[in-house]
Amino acid sequence: MNRSTLIFGLLIMCGAAYLASKIFAPLPVAQPSARVPVTPRAEPAPQVVRPRPAPVAAPVVAKKSEESAVLETRFRELREEGRVIRETLNKTEPKAAQAYENVGKNPDYQALVARRHLLENSWGQASDAEKQSIVNEVNAIRQQTVGMVLMELARLNSQPAQPVAQPNAAAPQAQRGNAAPQPAPPPPIIYM
Repeated sequence: MNRSTLIFGLLIMCGAAYLASKIFAPLPVAQPSARVPVTPRAEPAPQVVRPRPAPVAAPVVAKKSEESAVLETRFRELREEGRVIRETLNKTEPKAAQAYENVGKNPDYQALVARRHLLENSWGQASDAEKQSIVNEVNAIRQQTVGMVLMELARLNSQPAQPVAQPNAAAPQAQRGNAAPQPAPPPPIIYM
């Protein structure tokens, strides 16, 4: 698998995860509508009107706990996705460790990581509304940091490889006199 396919695949996965979080977000609770009693067309029979019981608050509580569970799951998925992306890059790209090391020295990257850690630490005390904003911000931070690492990786891969020092082969040739000159080494292969 070449590097551009991997990068494109990772970006597709991040986009799909973001869209899935928006698609499967919990919907607002609908209020029950009032019914209009229907009378039969034949003879009107005396109908007993029973009072309707008041709506129970339990479904709203269940909905809130369901929303909270969805947010908890999404938060754990975001943390797991970041770890999986890092492991995948380290397995498939030989310069991924160097890219992470270089980006780790960048003050912008360090600020993003510090902000993510602050958000992760405040997760337990946050309300449901705050948790939704935390999930959105952690997702944005993850996308930014992965983008920074991918850009650094692309920069590292675009640099030519440092040539290995070879012993001086010209000295033995000078002694032979009649020897044919050696062909020039092939140019380095540049992957794009």
